[in-house]
Parts: sequence; C-alpha cells; structure tokens
Amino acid sequence: MLKNLLIRNIAIADNIDIDWQPGMTSISGETGAGKSILLNSLNLALGDRAESNIVRHGEKRAEVVASFSVERIPMAAKWLLERDLDNGVECILRRIVSSDGRSRAFINGQPVPLAELKTLGEFLIDIHSQHAHQSLMRTDTHLRMLDEYAGLGAKTAQVKDAWVSWQGLDRKLKQLVQNTAEKNARLQLLQYQCDELEELDLQDGEVEQLEADFKRIDKSTVLLAGAHSALSKLGDDGDIDLTQELKSALHLLQGLNDSSTHLTNALSLLDSALIQIEESSHDLNSYIESFVVDDETRFQIEERLNQIHELARKHRVNSPDLVAHQQTLLAELAELKNDDELLVGLSDDVERRKLTYIKLATALSKLRKKKACTFAEEVVEKLNQLAMPGAKFSLQFNPEGRASSVGIDQVEYLISLNPGQPLQALAKVASGGELSRVSLAIQVVCAEHSTIPTLVFDEVDVGISGATAEIVGHMLRSVGARGQVICVTHLPQVASLGHNHCIVQKVQGLETTSTHIHQLQADQRIDEIARMLGGIDITAQTRAHAAEMLQSHLHAH
Repeated sequence: MLKNLLIRNIAIADNIDIDWQPGMTSISGETGAGKSILLNSLNLALGDRAESNIVRHGEKRAEVVASFSVERIPMAAKWLLERDLDNGVECILRRIVSSDGRSRAFINGQPVPLAELKTLGEFLIDIHSQHAHQSLMRTDTHLRMLDEYAGLGAKTAQVKDAWVSWQGLDRKLKQLVQNTAEKNARLQLLQYQCDELEELDLQDGEVEQLEADFKRIDKSTVLLAGAHSALSKLGDDGDIDLTQELKSALHLLQGLNDSSTHLTNALSLLDSALIQIEESSHDLNSYIESFVVDDETRFQIEERLNQIHELARKHRVNSPDLVAHQQTLLAELAELKNDDELLVGLSDDVERRKLTYIKLATALSKLRKKKACTFAEEVVEKLNQLAMPGAKFSLQFNPEGRASSVGIDQVEYLISLNPGQPLQALAKVASGGELSRVSLAIQVVCAEHSTIPTLVFDEVDVGISGATAEIVGHMLRSVGARGQVICVTHLPQVASLGHNHCIVQKVQGLETTSTHIHQLQADQRIDEIARMLGGIDITAQTRAHAAEMLQSHLHAH
C-alpha cells in the first residue's frame, strides 16, 4: 500500500508531501491545477522515462520519493529479499532527475538500474489510465486483462521463461544447421590438410637439423681440405713431423741429469703437448671420416627440405612452425567432428524444451478458458449496472492461435450492445462513450480480482454522468474497501464516495506558481463537492446538496 508521496521541484510542484490512507481516496481539482503532475511523479517513482524539462524552472534537480508497505504484497517482499534490498515491511522508491537529463534510481537507499524500479513497481501499484479504453482496440490487451483477472501472473511467467528457453536454443540449432554446408567444406579441407601433414611426418627440430646438414655438405670440400692440411702439419705427411720432433726434444731433455725447476716444467709441458697433439690428430681423422660426401645424400636432404618448404608455403607458415600448425588443425578437426554429436544432442534438447513449453502453455490455456466464462459474466453484470442493459460480452479463443511468449492463445473480446444483435469484435461495435463504459467495467472486474493492493484510476469516468456516475463511484469504493484505490475524478458523484478526499490546487504568487495537494476535512469536502456540482458560484442550495451526498454515503457505508 502507498503510504507517502514526496514530490520536489517537478514542473510547478515545488514541495508536495502527502500521506495516503487505506480505502478509496478521491482526488479532485480544477482543470490545470496539476493533477497530472501527481500521477506523472508517481510514474517516475515507478520507473517511467524522465525528461529533463520536468525539473522546475530554476532548479538543478527534481526528486520523487514513494513509500510503500509490502506487508500484504508477498511477491514484492520476496523480490526485495532475493536482491538484498529488503527493509522490513517498508519499501522506499526514490528517483532523482537532474536538469541536464540524467536520472538516478534507488530502492531502500540502494542505487539500482531503472529496469529494477519498473519491475518492482509492477508488484506495488496498478495504474488505470483514462485512455485505457483505447488499448481495447488491441487484442493483445484482451489476453493480458484476462490473465490479470484470473491471477495467472505466475503461470504466464513460467510460459514466458519456457518460450525464451526453447526459442533461444532453437535459434542456436538453426544456425548450426544453416552452417552445415560450410562446416562440411571446412571439414573436408581440414581432413586433407591433416592427412598431408601426417604423410610428411615432420619432427620437432628436424628443419633446423636438415638445414645445418645441408650447409655442412655444401661447404664440405673446404672443410675437408682444411682438416687434411692441419693433420699433415701434425703427422709425417708434411715437411716437418711435429710429433717426431717433439719426441726427439723430449728424449734430449730427459738425458740431461739436472733437477732444475725450469727443466722439470719444460719436460712436463712437452709431455702434455705431445699427448694433446696425438689426440688432436685422432679427432681430426674422426672428423674427416665423418664426412659422407656423396651426391645421393645431398639430393635426399635437398629433396626433404624442398618438400617441407613447399608445404609451409601452402599453409602460409614458416617451415619450423609446421609441427605446431599441424596440432592446431588437428584440434579444429576434432572440434568439428564433435559438432555432429553436439547437433544431435542440441536437437534433442530443443525438442525437450519445446515439449515443456507446450505442456505449460496447454495447462495455461485450459485455465484461461475456464476463467473466461466467469470473467464475461462479471463484465456483463457491471455493464448492466453502467446503464447498458441487454449487453452481451464474451471471449473468443482463436483456434489457430500460434505459439508465442504469452502462450498458445489468441483472445478477442466480442460484444453485443443491443438485444438481437450478434456478438461482434469490440472495435466494430462500440462508440467512444460506450467504449469508455465497457473499458471501465472490464477494469473494475480486473481490479476486484487484483493481487496488487494499490490501484490508481485516472479519470476513467470520462463520458458518464448522473446515476451511472454514482454507480461507478460505488464500484470504486467497493474495490477500495479491500485495499487502496486512488481515483482522480471530475465527477462529484464519484468524488463523494471516497473514504478520503484530496484536492489539488494551483497557487499563483507575484513571480511564481506552484501546485499543492492536501487532504480535505469534512467542511472543506462539502465545499469541494459543491464546487464540482455548481461551478464557480457556490450557493447554499449547492452546499446543501453536497452535504446531503456526503451524508447519504456516510450512512450507506
């Protein structure tokens, strides 16, 4: 239930702070007094889009704070608890709009996205606009109103979730199927490339080794010539036999019988030099023998390198990177092969989700059809009360309704306003005034079954008067007795039936204009009803009539 509404600097409302009571509260005021500001501000608190020009001229920002009790709204209390936004039984919605167009939203002091404000607002309050009858021209409104009447919000939410789940996966499946031709072409190419690389059987580091071997063979003549020349200097093939000369020098020095340290060091070094020269000769011989310088070996290495380089160019990678590239292709090939299995699994999953949707949508459809008859009966009863005797009303379910997020039903309202006339589509039959009364009847029926405790009716009584207006007032008062109804009206018959009465007034100063709203006491209420009855000149007779209206309602309730 709405407990308090605080409005600062919105349009010509500089500071409105009003507490709201249970039951039906009538709101009246002269045309242009600012009743629309009150409703626009409430809509802002509930997440409506904000324009920067709503900020009062000369001010930097506007603010709306709406305080609700969620004690009787378990869905709202649960929603707040799930998001760690709960604050006991109190819920405070706050909206700030800057003059530069920026907007901020808060729930119980915590900043939230605007969408969160709007979602929560749908649990807290339901606003019936004076233009609601225009929406009756759209058949999607017909189904929504039936669901509201039947209290099928949770069921429709389940169907919507099932629809989104099914359609989301179905789109993914269709995309995969659509890509099958491209995938198969890619699969064939990958298989060919992987087979080609497998046949090459390139090993890690092989390219570098082959290139080193090829370079070595390519300059083998120079290498061998140098090795042979060096070896000849060490052995007896050269002009000087270095090994024999060292041995002779060593033999001469060993024959000297002297213990000199220098001589001893010389002998030791010559002995080491002889050993190293002999080992060097052995290694050089091994190096020379390691060369297999034949055309066959050279051709084989060259052929292998050409094969590797050609395949690397084909795959647009460097030759040493071919091994890593092969692993990448193999991984992609394996993934594509797994896609076939995924496609089968995805298809099964789509079918399961489809069946879940159909099951939920079929159950919802049965509930709708069950409730449609009682809904039609209650609307007819209200139409009779609204001076439309003999009116008939029914709901037609389209047998070819296609699946959608709201289920498998398409519903259209049919009406006959005069005895003997066949039922026809609402848009083809009702005139403007009749349509207003039909809309009001439907809205009141929905309101009587609403789980939302706070209902706002914004001049829904347009186009009616006299005794019918009093009946409308009784209808709204009856709904308000079970919760809270806020009714903006221009009819004294309706306003006088409110449990409470507020007036919206525009106050003009020398340089400023502002709107105020306050609750009327008994005498003030008589004056306001008299104004609504008699216009500018309020006579004693008009006041007496107003007092009589209020007194009769007081005794009646």
